[in-house]
Amino acid sequence: MTPFFVYNVGYQTQQNTKGKSLLMDNIILYLLNIIQEQYQQICWLILFICRYIPLKQWAFDVSHSPKYQKFRVDQLPKIQIIHHEWDWCLLIPYFEHRYNVKIKPVSRRKECDIPQDCSCPSCSAPQPYLYRNNGKAGQLKCKVCNTNFSPGENRFAKQFTLHCPHCGKALAAKKERKHFILHKCVNPKCPYYLHNLKKVDKADRNEDYGKNKYKLHYIYRQFTIDFFRMELSSLPKNASSLKFSKHNAHVMSLCLTLHINLGLSLRKTRQALKDLYNINISHQQIANYCKTAAICIKPFVDQYPYEKGDVFTADETYIKIRGIKAYIWFIMDAASRSLSWIPHIYGARRWCMHSFDAYGFQTRLQAS
Repeated sequence: MTPFFVYNVGYQTQQNTKGKSLLMDNIILYLLNIIQEQYQQICWLILFICRYIPLKQWAFDVSHSPKYQKFRVDQLPKIQIIHHEWDWCLLIPYFEHRYNVKIKPVSRRKECDIPQDCSCPSCSAPQPYLYRNNGKAGQLKCKVCNTNFSPGENRFAKQFTLHCPHCGKALAAKKERKHFILHKCVNPKCPYYLHNLKKVDKADRNEDYGKNKYKLHYIYRQFTIDFFRMELSSLPKNASSLKFSKHNAHVMSLCLTLHINLGLSLRKTRQALKDLYNINISHQQIANYCKTAAICIKPFVDQYPYEKGDVFTADETYIKIRGIKAYIWFIMDAASRSLSWIPHIYGARRWCMHSFDAYGFQTRLQAS
C-alpha cells in the first residue's frame, strides 16, 4: 500500500510544472504583443516617409557636388621608380651574344661637333657612339640604347615620376610655390576628369572658362619641406618628437583638433579621446604634441611675407609687472590678420595715445 505523502509530493510536482509552463506562455504572449506593436509603428513610419519626405533628395549627396570638389583631397599618386641599371659596356656584348648584332662607333662623314665630354644620360655611352638626330636642332641619339636626349636635359636626373592613379598618365608640374609643387593630370580622357565633368551644370559648360570654377582634374601637391626632419637637440623641454613610439600622427591630429580648434582643456581632451575613440593618452602628452606642432608652424609664421594694408586695428590688455600697471598693445592688419606690432607700453593711457599718434594710427581710446 502506497503511503499518503508520496501522492502529495507527486501532486505538488505536477502543479509546479503546470505553473512554469503557464508562466512561459504568458512571457511569450507578452513579447509577441510588443513585436506586433513595433511592427505597426514601423509600417506607420514607412508610410509617413513615403508620403511627406521625397526620396529623390536622398539620392543626391551634397558632399559629391562639384562645388565642393576643391575641399576634397585626392588620393596619393602612383610612384614609378626610374632605374638606369644598364651600362654601355654591358649592353654591347649583350646585344652581340643575344641578337648577334655588333655595335660599332658611329662612322662620320664629316668632323664631329659633339663635345668630347658629352655622354648618354641613360647608358653613359661616350661621344663616339652619339650622333645628331635632327641636324643642328640640338637633339642627340645614342647608338647603343637608342635614347633621344638634348645636352643639359634634366629629365634623366629624376629618380621617380608621379602618375595619375586613375588613368596612369604622368603628372605635369603646373605651379611651383615656396613650399610645394603642384602636379596635375592633363589627360582629357582621364576617367576621374570625365566623371567630374558630368556633374558640372550645363550653363557653366557653355560659358567661356565656366569649367574653371570647379576642380575637375586630379591634383597632387608635392611638399618640398620636410616636416618630420627635426633635431632633437633643438627641441625645448617636454616637446615630443615626430618619431612616434606609442601613438601615431592620426592621434596627434585628433589632439590638436580637440584642444586647439574646439578649445577643450587638456583633461577634457584626454576624456574625449577616451570616450569617443577609446584612446588612452595623458594630458601631458597632449600638451607635448601641441608644443611640437607650435615649433613646426613657427617658421611659417615668422617668415611668411605678409603684405601690410592701409587699415590696422589695435587693442590693449591690462597687466601688472612687478606691481606696476602697464598695457600691452596688439596692432593687427585688418585684411591679413597678421600682427604688425606688439610693444610693451608702461605708464598712463595718455602717453599711449601720443605714441600711437606718432605712428599714424587711429585708436578708440580717449585721453584720460
